[in-house]
This record gives sequence, structure tokens and C-alpha cells, in this order.
Amino acid sequence: MSICVSVRVAEGLVLAADSANVLLGLMDPKQKEPSIIQTFEHANKVCQLADLPIGVMSWGNAAIRDRTIQSLIMECEYEHEDVFKKQDCSVRTAAETLLHFIRHRYDRAHPERAGRDRPTIGVLVGGYSYRQFYSELYAFSLPNGEDVETVRPNKADGTPSFGTNWFGSGEALTRLIKGFDPRVLDDMVAHGIERDSVEAWAQAAVGELPLIFDGMPLQDAIDFANFAVQVTIGVCRFRAGPPVCGGKVDIAVITPGKFHWAQRKQWAIKE
Repeated sequence: MSICVSVRVAEGLVLAADSANVLLGLMDPKQKEPSIIQTFEHANKVCQLADLPIGVMSWGNAAIRDRTIQSLIMECEYEHEDVFKKQDCSVRTAAETLLHFIRHRYDRAHPERAGRDRPTIGVLVGGYSYRQFYSELYAFSLPNGEDVETVRPNKADGTPSFGTNWFGSGEALTRLIKGFDPRVLDDMVAHGIERDSVEAWAQAAVGELPLIFDGMPLQDAIDFANFAVQVTIGVCRFRAGPPVCGGKVDIAVITPGKFHWAQRKQWAIKE
């Protein structure tokens, strides 16, 4: 699993993620359900796409067979250089190209089989299209995502919608920001409350933390993204069960026409 956080403000877009890489698989042929078989602490879940002002984050299963998601993104850049080298490559085009590339390899590695769940992989692509001042965000998930979905679409009047989104192991942030544990919703349905009513209650922002992103400076957006990832890492560290989030926090900052690193782990010999 992972925790990936995006923060969209007027001055730019921030993408932040942890570095724990959890691999799921079957240690024994007789095993019926996949389990955690390895955890690495130096995964790259945030990256720049080619030389574009576009970033990519991934969460869920860390690999497709023996290939990490980062490796597949790199190969996609290589095979579709004609797409990503174009100055006017849009964020949506980049997201759709990645989706088709990764889906082909995912379907080949995990064909549909009755009685066995296919692993979940999520990808977010965000940044700036050519000569556009406001950022765009698109996401897709496998195995069910057939197309990219717009994340944080503009308001009805066409003005941008600023705020934060999180993906992966987001229970801690949902509790903190939304004011409830996501599992409570299923418990309420199990106790006889209609799902439509439960979802309406959740959407009504009952108990939501009043965060202000309109007018937020870019540095504060960077600090918030780091805080959000660190909160999740802390919860995963101290709660029961294996820590599915952890390691260093990588933070990318994207502004119109430029991709920056606010914080990035470096290759080194680990003692």
C-alpha cells in the first residue's frame, strides 16, 4: 500500500508520497489468498514524466509480476517518446497513454480467473498542459478502470477547485479531515441504514475539518502535503499490523511549465 497526497492551489500543484513498497503474492502454491511477501523502504512513487511539467504517483500493488510500477512508467516514456517529447502534450493525453500501456501489461500478467482477486493498482497523473495556467489531475485504477477520471474538476462556473486528495492507505486522513472512519459507513449499512442515506451523510461534510486552500501559498501547500503523509506514516507505524506506509517522503512541486523537487531521497549506500 501507499499514501499519496495531491494539493492543488492557485500557485501550483504538490504531489507527495511515502517510500514503503509492499509486495503481495503467494509464498506457497497451496495458499489461497495473497499476503505481504516483502516490504522495501525506498520505492519511487512520485516521478516526473519525461521532461514535461507533469508528475505521476502510484499506489496499491507495487509491481506487476517482476516489474515495479516505476519501471513500467520509464518503459512507457521510452516506447512513447514521440508523445511525451511534444511540447504541447496535454495532461490527459499523458494519462491515457500511461493507462493503455500499463493495462496491456497488467491484463497479460493477471488474466481474469474465477475465484481469485486481481491486485489493485492506482495511478494519478497531474500537472500542466501546454500554455495552461491551472493544473489538471487525472487518475485510473486497475483492474476496473476503463478510462481516466478527472480528479478535482473545476467548479460549475468554470473556476478551478482548489484542495487536497489522497489515495492508498487513506483511513487516517479520512478520520482526521472528514471526521469519520470509512469502515463506519459499512457498519451503518450492516445495521440496517440505507446506503444512499449513509453516502449522503458522508457527502454532507459532517464534522469535516475546515481547511482553507483558496489563497493558500505554494509553500504552505508543500507543508500540508508533507504533514498529511507523515500523519499516515505515524498511524501505520503504531497501529496493529504491518506498517504499509513508511520511509522518506518525496515531494514534487509543479508550476506552469516547470517541475521541481521540494524533497527527494537520494541514492546512497545504506549502512
